[in-house]
Amino acid sequence: MGAFSLRWPSAAAPARYTTPFDPATGAVGVYAPTGTLVSAGAAGQVIATTGGVVLVKNGAYTVTYGNVRAVRVQPGQTVAAGDILAESAGPESFTLTVEQAVDVSKLLAPPAAPPAAPPPVPAPAPTPPAPAAPVSKVYVRTTLDGVRLRERPVDGQPIGQVNTTDVLESLETAEATRGKLGVPGQWLQVRNPAGKTGFVAAQYLQISGAPAPAPVPAPAPGTPVSMGNVLGVNLDIYNPLGRPDPVLMRGIGWVRVKFNVSLNPDRPHTDDNSSGRYGNTDIGAAFNRYRAALEPYARAGMKVLMVFTHQLYGEGAGYNWNVMDSGRWRDLTRTYADFARRSVELWKPTGFIHAYQIWNEQDTEAGKGRAAVPIPAADYGHLLAETIRAVRAVDPITPIITGGHTRGPQVGSAYARATLAAMPADVRPDGIATHPYGRGMAGHVFSNWGPLEEEIRLYAAVLPGKPVWITEWGVLGRQGDLSIAPQVADYAAGFMRICKSQFAGQVAAAIWYAWADGMDDGYGLVDAGGRPKASFTERFLAL
Repeated sequence: MGAFSLRWPSAAAPARYTTPFDPATGAVGVYAPTGTLVSAGAAGQVIATTGGVVLVKNGAYTVTYGNVRAVRVQPGQTVAAGDILAESAGPESFTLTVEQAVDVSKLLAPPAAPPAAPPPVPAPAPTPPAPAAPVSKVYVRTTLDGVRLRERPVDGQPIGQVNTTDVLESLETAEATRGKLGVPGQWLQVRNPAGKTGFVAAQYLQISGAPAPAPVPAPAPGTPVSMGNVLGVNLDIYNPLGRPDPVLMRGIGWVRVKFNVSLNPDRPHTDDNSSGRYGNTDIGAAFNRYRAALEPYARAGMKVLMVFTHQLYGEGAGYNWNVMDSGRWRDLTRTYADFARRSVELWKPTGFIHAYQIWNEQDTEAGKGRAAVPIPAADYGHLLAETIRAVRAVDPITPIITGGHTRGPQVGSAYARATLAAMPADVRPDGIATHPYGRGMAGHVFSNWGPLEEEIRLYAAVLPGKPVWITEWGVLGRQGDLSIAPQVADYAAGFMRICKSQFAGQVAAAIWYAWADGMDDGYGLVDAGGRPKASFTERFLAL
């Protein structure tokens, strides 16, 4: 058999292995952060592209590229060495395996003629079979909260999230399980405490020291599952208090930021905007500013919800928001969707962004929004559909949700239904967002608009089976009033208790507005001097 060699298959630098050859799996880990292009190491024919793998056959050898996504080849296609096959699913690497087919008939000599049959021997009395050895189950835990449980490895539909407190039963052999733990690119089939089975990235798993959990009956169809730490806070990288040290934010699972491309912070502020402070279209410059600002939060394990508002594109571009009609909205949508696509192309390789939100408070009553830009439902449906299509062209995985509805459960949900009616049937957001200011536990002074339960139920009914995202909530207009801190803490505790106890698995995030006093008019977790508020901050971070 002649020698077989491979070209280096990763576009990432430096070229290195992340894990050495594993005799148990026959694989090596190749350095390739999420989104890195993966190329064919050798020419051949593509024979399979399922389950996050691409198999290419070259004569007697089959090369498997595992832990990949966005596959760009089809079974039966012939590829040359260096042709792009897919992207690495990351976060750090993909796996590479080379197998050699062997024709066993060429290795074994023909069998000799059978000897003459011996005389028959009486059959011995049957021996009872030995009892089967007990199967040794292995239980594991995740090393961080919010790890996704998927229906299949790599790019399977998320069917839940797993926290460090969950004990998972491995559904694979003890040997296979231990060989995968902590290894990038490996996936382990598990059963969670609720009885749901799926796959978890093995690099986030370790042996659990806890005893085996008692069996739990399988949940009824549609029973919600844990979605991890849903508590979040809104930040603003252009506000001096809006980008706190992540060390101060222990307990926060989500941060929400607006990707403001239209603002050029290098130009001075003027009331008439004659300096051109708004209307910037340099996506790359905005990306570089935001990437540096968001990296500490991503490294600290927080998930980032990025909002594309009218300041992604539109602000300062010559549109008069007070006299827009459908023609103008469609004109804006063409460029807006392209800006979204180009922005996601930059963000996708970083792995920082866990969800995108399109527009903000789009259902605001005309003339009432101080910062929001309202859109008629039919025009928003068109903008949302085109933007989803543009984003999906480069990122087929990251969730895309609606802007936060602000007009309450009845009017707001009716607007949401009209939005969906205006969209093509094959395009849908991955979740619906709301801003339930003034809603919470019944009877509380800061729940004057009614119970939170009503809001969540009516919005959940708009997109059955999809989560509700609370992307802004809090207390408005009382900044600096430290006397109400205990009441605000009680309100926040009651709000989160409703989300976690009554709607566990249905509320994807509950993001407070905002981190600090001075970030618009929300009651901050810290005051205008950046100091925590007694009776409030610590209680909130513990929710």
